Amino acid sequence: MYGDSFGSLANDFTGVWEAIDIKNLGGVRLKTLSNGKFRGVQYKMNGDCLVTLWEDKLTGLIEIGNYAREIFNQDIYLVSIGDEHASDYRRLIEWTMDTQKSIEHFHFVIKKTLDEDLDYILENLKCTGSLSLSAKPSKNYRTAKPLVFNLNDIYIRKSFWITQRDLLGMNCKIITMYNSKLTSEDFNVFLKHWMTGGCSKLELLLVFVEESINFESVFDGVEFIERGDDVERVYFVEEDRTPHTFRGGFDVKRSNVTATVVGSAGDYFCMIVW
Repeated sequence: MYGDSFGSLANDFTGVWEAIDIKNLGGVRLKTLSNGKFRGVQYKMNGDCLVTLWEDKLTGLIEIGNYAREIFNQDIYLVSIGDEHASDYRRLIEWTMDTQKSIEHFHFVIKKTLDEDLDYILENLKCTGSLSLSAKPSKNYRTAKPLVFNLNDIYIRKSFWITQRDLLGMNCKIITMYNSKLTSEDFNVFLKHWMTGGCSKLELLLVFVEESINFESVFDGVEFIERGDDVERVYFVEEDRTPHTFRGGFDVKRSNVTATVVGSAGDYFCMIVW
């Protein structure tokens, strides 16, 4: 079960109950629910989805969410916030944290994000599984506090604000970032951090960078074995178990664990832990 800021409640991404603003009807009066907690609320059916109308869509979504948690005895597991509710998202986060303390999956897709708003999310949201951020703060934005993530996976679309310090605080299985300003020297520090026991949960790190990767700098002071293109290996991404094949790479070790660094094109850094 999940809720999103566009006003819907769904099960496995199939809509079952939606909240919309009553003003969208332009004064048209619809039928009302005749009994139960939402008696008197206007509604219509959209296929198998119940659409209820509210003076404020987010209020409707919160009411639906509270009701769903009560009858199913189950927390909302995903909250997705998009541009339509950019001004109301704090209210949605506050409700989530006040009523269930954490959220398993959180998606934030706001094209332009105030720096203080991103700070609010990073400091107040307690996400336990998957975090996806497509926020765009100011070009000089830096987090107010060091980032510490212990998640299954984290995805950051506009990651130019992520620093070396932030990367070292990501103890996640899967880390994916785009538009990164991290450098070859930053990845060198990360490799050494991992080899000495840091980020122990890591299975896949994939970072698309703005500055071309220099692998001599990446492996400075690091013992590695270079594999030729005749060496073909397959790895599986946890979510869908789809096989991905790659050739060559550079193997580094931590005790009995091997990681392979690939990305010969220079525009991305990829590290796979076996």
